[in-house]
Amino acid sequence: MKIPLTIFALAASCLAQEDRSVVRFANGDQLSGQVKSLSKETLLWESLILKEPAEFDLTHVVDLSMPANLEKRVGAVAGHVATLEMTNGDSIKGQLGGLSDEEIRLNTWYAGEMVFRRVNVKSVQISQDSDYFYQGPNSIDEWTSSRLGNGWTFKGGSLYSSSTGGIAREIDFPDECSIAFDAAWRGAFRPRIVFFSSDITIPNPKNGYEMVFQGNSVHVKKSGSSKWLGHSTNSGDLRENEKAHIEIRISTVSGKILLYVDGAFIDVWEDEDVDKTKLGKGFHIVSQDSSPLRISNIAVTAWDGYTGELPNRRDKFRNRGFRGNFNLEDEQSTRGADQANVDENRMVLRNGDTIEGEVTKISDEQITLKTKFSEVTFPIARLKNLVLKSADMENPKRNKGDVRATLADGSQLVFRLDEVEDKMLVGFSQNFGTEKFAKDAFKKIEFNIYNRDIEERRLQDDWTP
Repeated sequence: MKIPLTIFALAASCLAQEDRSVVRFANGDQLSGQVKSLSKETLLWESLILKEPAEFDLTHVVDLSMPANLEKRVGAVAGHVATLEMTNGDSIKGQLGGLSDEEIRLNTWYAGEMVFRRVNVKSVQISQDSDYFYQGPNSIDEWTSSRLGNGWTFKGGSLYSSSTGGIAREIDFPDECSIAFDAAWRGAFRPRIVFFSSDITIPNPKNGYEMVFQGNSVHVKKSGSSKWLGHSTNSGDLRENEKAHIEIRISTVSGKILLYVDGAFIDVWEDEDVDKTKLGKGFHIVSQDSSPLRISNIAVTAWDGYTGELPNRRDKFRNRGFRGNFNLEDEQSTRGADQANVDENRMVLRNGDTIEGEVTKISDEQITLKTKFSEVTFPIARLKNLVLKSADMENPKRNKGDVRATLADGSQLVFRLDEVEDKMLVGFSQNFGTEKFAKDAFKKIEFNIYNRDIEERRLQDDWTP
């Protein structure tokens, strides 16, 4: 099928501030500005530094970043978030609306109800949805520089550092929260992440907690003291790669601090003497050297405090030295060894229980299961995963004109860009058929995704401040 040529102007809601969009080119250049129009073949770009709009051939464009409408995403918060992992690597978030042997229905804030072919869905993970306490970064102005220096800059939705120094801001942390962000670096990964601090004007506040990264080694300590919590740990991903998704979960109720790298649990620390009266709202990112560092996609959300069955640390940490004392025979570590033995046909509840049954109904945030003993109905948010019936998996076909899109909620999906209406993008994929997407839901659109040279350029991050 020949893709129709369609030209459109981006809605003003996507361009709330001038020159907040960024286009990157295959030769390494990039230009801030805003989109005047876009077609299958060309991009018409307007910028404060250009005398008049310039037209660029899309065959030379790597990607286009835009300021998404986050308020629309927050306004659509429901009781749960279902994440569909697709066979082609797409990850799509929404609320479950229905399930059958042939299809899965997902209610989304950016495209309404979407219907996915069961043979393209690898898994369904479920989490509780929460309001964002912070999502950014949005500008350098929302951050305070420490007295160590002003080496941080903001560009294209990311914070960059190439010298020693820190930046901080206040966040109304809930008692139990998740701090997540994407990090990229050159050389070794060596930042300090400080949270619940009492003073954002200095890099070493007297109160709070800090997670210290030293390459692949990670330590946690109380700010303003030499008291390390428990032990050090290691993450091979931080040594072998130069980018990672970092998530730190903190509970000032239980005193536990958990680290996840690229979704995998790394370790847990515990403060047995939490004093909430000394904790503040400060969140710091401190670069400990001059190695290039980039931080993006920061999200602070509420966490339910549930740790689940944590993996056994016995083998991971045998014959290593720790700061402080740590009991390798504790009850939690012993129970954690059984987690891998959970029947893959059973669904896991948030309290650690499991249940086996057939989904008969999904409606109004409730799910009904038919079990061996009876039919039960409970909130979808109590589940951590949804067991799907076995199916012969299929990969969707690649189409000429396919783009890779990243949405404001972190969803990533590939589709053929067919046409553009006033406030909508129209795209097609075998995963979900033809759908209309709200323009202001997009953070990034990547072009030429099957061009090997462009893909290699895409992987080479621009570290120029």
